[in-house]
Amino acid sequence: MADFRFHVPAECYIGTDSIFKIPLLLEPGLDRALVVADPELREGGAAERLVAVLEGRGIKTILFDDFGDAPTAASVEAAVGLARGSRSPLVIGLGGIHVVHAAKAVAALAPDERRVETWIDGEAPQRQPLPLVLVPTTCRDPFILSGGLILGDARNRQAAFLQARRGIESAVILDPNVMSAMSAKTAAATILDGIMGAVEGYASSKENFLSDMALREAVSLYVRALDVMMARPDDPQAKADAFRAFFMAGLGLASSSPGLGTAVSFAINARWGVPKANLAAVILPYLMESLSRSKLEKIASLAPLFGDVDESEGAAAMAAKAVEAIRTRLGVLKIPSRLKDFDLALERLVEGAETVRRLDFMNFLPRAMTVDDVFDFIKTVY
Repeated sequence: MADFRFHVPAECYIGTDSIFKIPLLLEPGLDRALVVADPELREGGAAERLVAVLEGRGIKTILFDDFGDAPTAASVEAAVGLARGSRSPLVIGLGGIHVVHAAKAVAALAPDERRVETWIDGEAPQRQPLPLVLVPTTCRDPFILSGGLILGDARNRQAAFLQARRGIESAVILDPNVMSAMSAKTAAATILDGIMGAVEGYASSKENFLSDMALREAVSLYVRALDVMMARPDDPQAKADAFRAFFMAGLGLASSSPGLGTAVSFAINARWGVPKANLAAVILPYLMESLSRSKLEKIASLAPLFGDVDESEGAAAMAAKAVEAIRTRLGVLKIPSRLKDFDLALERLVEGAETVRRLDFMNFLPRAMTVDDVFDFIKTVY
């Protein structure tokens, strides 16, 4: 076996009301912080709770939540300017996956002189990033512990993958009580998005013994959370299991890699604005079918996590049962089953295929794929 090295310096707190642990993470003498927040939280209680925790410690908060429909390089540039102008010694990201990625970019760029577009064009920040605390309000992000992030390039509305310094995440707070208010269907879609990332990491060419253990457990917890949420949407156990799964997926993906489904969903989301979680829910069964052709034993080994299987039927039958179990849940949730249900034009999606192939983590797929291969997959899901 090849040598293995793993380093995740982030402090992680997982559990109900863990947001109150933030004061334990702060350096003595810190008097202000830039909070990069999801604008949708204005009507909820998560932002107020975070501000109350910080102000209780005597820390002045500077809020940035001017993201419009979704964070782009332009809105991140504005947040970076605020961080530089206020000389904030700390960045806190509070929100969904896109806002968390925006906060990560702000922490990386604020001490530097580079612009977001410069980074997208290949010139990464060189200075030590600002301390960064992430408080996700959804239960999925394949880059939560790896320094990676996706931004929409304002110049062409394409998704760009950026790799910040490993360890940029000083702390990650996973508190089910700050989960965004959303319908049961939307919450289920975010869980399915988490499952997709975990399955991709489990089948990645970059997988290893640690990622296998963590990602298998992540899939198990996500599926349990999904089933509880489908039966009892208000059951707090569903949120608790989803956030535990989120941590295990982040741990596994920090040493493995997401893959095709993650790339396609980010690319379409950046270009056409379809919610990433909805895309992931549609893509997941097709992705598992695709992975079954290159990593059959891996996908078959996950089948018992999705429902009862007869192991004597063989790997192909077990993998097919796993896909069928996902489709059955999608049917119950009444989630769309095709990309065309989002009013996307197939001839335009070739642009998305080109963007997908350019994302660096596509180099760790179970098998190499060209732009044509990616577009063939997109046509299958269409």
